Amino acid sequence: MGVARAITEPAVDALVAGVFSKPDPLVLQAYSVPDEEPIVFTTQRELAEYMKFEVSKPLGLAYIFVVYPDMGGFAVKETIRLNPKHCPGQTLRYTWQGWGLISVQLHGSAHFQMSRVAANSAARARAWASTYPQLGSPDRWNWEAVARHTRRLNRILRKVT
Repeated sequence: MGVARAITEPAVDALVAGVFSKPDPLVLQAYSVPDEEPIVFTTQRELAEYMKFEVSKPLGLAYIFVVYPDMGGFAVKETIRLNPKHCPGQTLRYTWQGWGLISVQLHGSAHFQMSRVAANSAARARAWASTYPQLGSPDRWNWEAVARHTRRLNRILRKVT
């Protein structure tokens, strides 16, 4: 589920407030800038500034992952080795993996894609579990909490766009 309209600054503020409205969220930059560590956002202000800057770019995309303590799972940092043929002077970047990570993607005005909030389901995670043993058992995740937080953030997104 998503929203096809461009995201506005007040909408970013509302969604960021929603992300931080529950205690102790782990908020992660989904993909780092090449050759830099990914950002871990610890405040509403820091996240709002980042997201507003990213969506203000031509074809801008602000992309984060969120994990709440009651979700029971964890994020695993993954290194992506860049091909020097396609990325001259750049060697790597980082992303995160985890069965129940909540993905938040906000698109800027020049994008024709939908902003969205999404997460895996327990059934999908279990179906893929043998493929990604480094992520541990999907049963460690509290799937009711994953779904509840995903629905809550989706309601905010729908309301503000």
